Amino acid sequence: MEWVCSFVDDGVVINTPAQPGSAVDGPSFEEFYRAELRGQVQRAALLLGSSTMANDAVHDAFIAVFARWGTLDDPGPYLNRCVLNRCRDLQRRRRNAPEQHRPEFVGDRSEDVAVWDALRRLPFRQRAVLIMRYWQGMDEQQIADVLGVRPGSVGSLLTRGKRNLERRWEQ
Repeated sequence: MEWVCSFVDDGVVINTPAQPGSAVDGPSFEEFYRAELRGQVQRAALLLGSSTMANDAVHDAFIAVFARWGTLDDPGPYLNRCVLNRCRDLQRRRRNAPEQHRPEFVGDRSEDVAVWDALRRLPFRQRAVLIMRYWQGMDEQQIADVLGVRPGSVGSLLTRGKRNLERRWEQ
């Protein structure tokens, strides 16, 4: 998915002001941004069906992380939550909008189109859990942390999502 981050200029430097007593002892914001950007945009694109909207959602989330950079012990889970919440908000706003064309990251093979069509019709949380588990390889605890639910709920969402996906696939 080269299209996801082709706009990132490796020569750009993100200056993170030094803050006394900063909770983040690890990477700089710039390093964190570069490490997380591609995966976050890819997940958001799968959730939203649009690379443009995905880039907007992810960068809005990075702005939220940057604003709290000096106070976050672990910015990764906070970023995951921000991206997911922004995607959910955008999905709600789009609910009544006319159908959009298939996104450019879905291939032309009939299987790809069928999977995308079935996936985009799932409820948001089921789609999110399936993408995080099977596409991003996150475990149930990581998914639970992102969604703010118990790990047992993740298993239930996975089961329902797979069942709904199978039903839609058969149609």
